[in-house]
Formats: sequence, C-alpha cells, structure tokens
Amino acid sequence: MVRKFTTHLLVTLLLFITACSTEEAQAQSSSNMEIIITVGGKTFTATLEDTETGRAFYNRLPLTLNMSELNGNEKYYYLDEALPTASQYYSTIHAGDLMLYGNSCVVLFYGEAGGYSYTRLGKLNKTEGLVSAVGISSVSVTFSKVTSDLSETVLTKKDKKIYVLNGSMLKGEPSKGIFIKNGNKVVK
Repeated sequence: MVRKFTTHLLVTLLLFITACSTEEAQAQSSSNMEIIITVGGKTFTATLEDTETGRAFYNRLPLTLNMSELNGNEKYYYLDEALPTASQYYSTIHAGDLMLYGNSCVVLFYGEAGGYSYTRLGKLNKTEGLVSAVGISSVSVTFSKVTSDLSETVLTKKDKKIYVLNGSMLKGEPSKGIFIKNGNKVVK
C-alpha cells in the first residue's frame, strides 16, 4: 500500500513539474516576442505573433527601416529576404497592426484599413502618439528586441544620456515610451 502511494505521489509530482515547466516555457516564449519600435523619437512596445513568421522577423532584429508612406494609414518597407507566410484576408486592420504583405513587405498601420491578404507579424501594445510619430512622409523605424540584460554601464551611468531598453543611446528624451535615464527606467 505504501509503495503504491509513493509511486502515485511520484507520478503526480512529475506531472506537476512538467505542467509548470510547459507553462513557464510558454510564458517565456510570449515575453521573448516583445519588441521595441522607435519611430519619430517615440518608443512603442509591440508583441510579435509566436508563429513561424513572427519568429523569423524577430530573429532578424534589430532592423532600422526607411518606411515609405501609403494611403494615409500605413508605412511599408520591402525586405531584401523573404519571410515565411501564412496570409489570410483581413476585412479590417487596426492602427498598431504590424503585418507582412506578400513575403517581404513589412507594413506598420497607423490608421484603419482592410480588404487585403496579409500575414500578421504582431501588434503595438499601445498606439497613443503613433500618428504624430510616423508623420506624413517616409520615416525611419527601428525594430529591436526587448532585453532584460542591459549592460551595467547603461544601468549605472549617472550622466544625461538616454537609452532605449536594448541599450541603444537616444539623441533626446522621448515624450512617450520606456527608456533609461540617469540609470533609472522611465515609463511615460
């Protein structure tokens, strides 16, 4: 009887540990797909889809793209290399959607659209200030990974320099976003 109880207890414990490890891995996978998008001096966070396409885009980061204007609601850029696709028709696309048109055109929507087939890359977590950040013509957009291991020099500097979370230095303080100033994390 004791042996059966012990065996049952061990099996239950192993199942529990496996379930916890799986949940932890899934949570870690989702958090690893967070990115920083810097445009027009403002910083936005976005979450990429945990798909083959999202992972392929994520693995190419950091990228700085000179994105062109189209239709008063989107910025686009054709990559040199194709990404995997799983396109589907979208009747409505919202501001903050990050999509792939065809297999190489990265599209950042800052207004509503629809009626085309895209592969979803991800979505900005918040879009406040996006319209003013992208402006009305082409704009430089930097996509970078969120890292939790900022170098000690960035975290301990007590100078006036300002850094985005991936450790890149900014020319000035953004009006919105997440950044490091005087060794402290600032959220606006």
